[in-house]
Amino acid sequence: MPRIRSSRALTLWGNRVLLALEGIGIGLAAGFVICCFRLARDLSAPRIASFLSGWNTHWWIIPFWFAVLIAAARFLGFLVRKVPLISGSGIPQTELVASGSLHISRMEWLRILPAKFIGCLVSTLGGLSLGREGPCIQMGAATGTLLSGLWENYAFAGRIHVAAGAAAGMTAAFGSPIAGLLFVFEEMRTAVTWGGVIVTGFAVATAQLVAGRLFGFGLIFPFASMEPFAFREIWLLPVLGAVLGVAGVLYNRALLGTKNAEALHTPLPQEWRILPPMLAAAALAFLCPAVLGGGEPLVASLAQYAADPRSVLAVLAGLTLLKIGFALFSYTGNVPGGILMPMLCIGAMLGAVCGQVLLLAGVLPPEHWPVCIVFGMAGFFVSMVRVPLTGTALVLEMSGCFLCLPETLAVAYTAYFTANMLRCPPVYDSLRAAIAIPRRVPSGSRSAS
Repeated sequence: MPRIRSSRALTLWGNRVLLALEGIGIGLAAGFVICCFRLARDLSAPRIASFLSGWNTHWWIIPFWFAVLIAAARFLGFLVRKVPLISGSGIPQTELVASGSLHISRMEWLRILPAKFIGCLVSTLGGLSLGREGPCIQMGAATGTLLSGLWENYAFAGRIHVAAGAAAGMTAAFGSPIAGLLFVFEEMRTAVTWGGVIVTGFAVATAQLVAGRLFGFGLIFPFASMEPFAFREIWLLPVLGAVLGVAGVLYNRALLGTKNAEALHTPLPQEWRILPPMLAAAALAFLCPAVLGGGEPLVASLAQYAADPRSVLAVLAGLTLLKIGFALFSYTGNVPGGILMPMLCIGAMLGAVCGQVLLLAGVLPPEHWPVCIVFGMAGFFVSMVRVPLTGTALVLEMSGCFLCLPETLAVAYTAYFTANMLRCPPVYDSLRAAIAIPRRVPSGSRSAS
């Protein structure tokens, strides 16, 4: 009997070592793919912006850029028609695969990975207000699935590698290993097992090492020095959470309504449905370039508005409304791109507006209002996605503002309860329900436990 127990224990630990090695392999591969995507985008975007800024002296830049984006819209329409699963953020499709409700063969994943990489790169460099998080999650899931095919005959293979790849993709996209790990179990609702925790944990840790040490990516937002609220200001936290919860519900409904209305009433074929958002992006490139893209530079610059709140509040509010409208329009046409980064940007802008109002009212001192930007990102994101732990971890890891953890949790959970009371389903649940499921995943695959 002792020998049997010893043999079982040895097998168990051997399995866990195999799972850890699989997680490391997925983290390395997914991290490398996502960091290459980030690098291509980060190197190209400033050059494009610098080129477009010369339109005042070189008038031909305007018609040239319109022609480029018309060609890009046609290319994206062709790409989406050939590989329909790359449309949108990719998170709903990945969640369906991880839950076993949607089957995607490895050959299909092999088409999705490069198509999503190129499609999202073109749409974001074109200026559409889209994020990289959903595409990176889907690309990470594709990488994990393709890589698991190398060892399925002698090690564990199953849907847990989809979840591990998705977590590694999110980690590499934002430098957020804790949020990547929580996302798998809180948003994707993956069953919590020892095998799942081991594979996902090693995947996110490795992806973070690849992003930080190999590629040198650091904090996305420079907010580590922001000061939390004083004790006498804590009563403002539930107020901010409630406001952001209502705002998130309104944006959630507007996003789904705009997307559905465009799908039902557009006179354009699929090959040209992305043209109207691209034309809007071309015009805004010369009229208001600040609202283009996911919004990382815009969020990073919000704290400067503390200098003279009376003169900038109206400008900030107008910029927020323009960003909201353009983000809603950008997500139409089945364009490949995510909504998470625009959500964070809009939340940050709403938080900045609230902070400016409180500053003008004399409720907050100048040194405390900037942290409303962090609260705005967390509260607005949680109101839409309904994942308070993931949202809090994501915002704090992106900003480095860990001193504000208790206050951010309070805002996030207040927004969470507010959105639930308004009976608005989470945005990814609604997007997932709209996807046609052709068939179920066949049973019989070996699972990690």
